Amino acid sequence: MMARCLLCTSNDEQAVIEHLAKAMWDSRQGEFEVATPWEDAGPTWQWKFREMGVAARHAMLVK
Repeated sequence: MMARCLLCTSNDEQAVIEHLAKAMWDSRQGEFEVATPWEDAGPTWQWKFREMGVAARHAMLVK
């Protein structure tokens, strides 16, 4: 079965942004000796990564 594009098929913009923010956060955790789970990132870091999620989503939608 072929995977469906979350960006193209989701009706929940906030869920897509949260997914992107968590994925970007997780991608940076290899740089640290002790990785911090997304749930423990704290409100400031979560907010910053959600803002990047908005920008990433927008960049993928704009032609």
